[in-house]
Amino acid sequence: MKDIVEIQHDQEQTLVGELQILSATGELFNHVDEGLPMWASHGDRSVRVDVVFRTPFKESPVVTLGLTGIDSAHDQNLRFWLAARNVTPTGFTIECNTWDDTHIARAAISWHAIGAANPAA
Repeated sequence: MKDIVEIQHDQEQTLVGELQILSATGELFNHVDEGLPMWASHGDRSVRVDVVFRTPFKESPVVTLGLTGIDSAHDQNLRFWLAARNVTPTGFTIECNTWDDTHIARAAISWHAIGAANPAA
């Protein structure tokens, strides 16, 4: 699955001097309920989710991702990787990939973006 969807998790903002920190936690995808590809297919599969920062940064921030939950089939190896792609001052794309016979029903993540605050925002 290569379609990009946009989600809006509640974002928390912290300002420390000229530094802005945005963070959020939530479900990345749920593919089990409708039999979507991460759960029902084999081979290379991908989910991409666009995140729009509630307050833009002055420059592209550093983004970290963390896996907070995963539900997968027990009879195959769990194979996946997460990446933050296309980071800009206004947002980024979360990409989750799996391959072979791995079946992932749903995944949840947390993310943090840290960078210079935009005084105009």
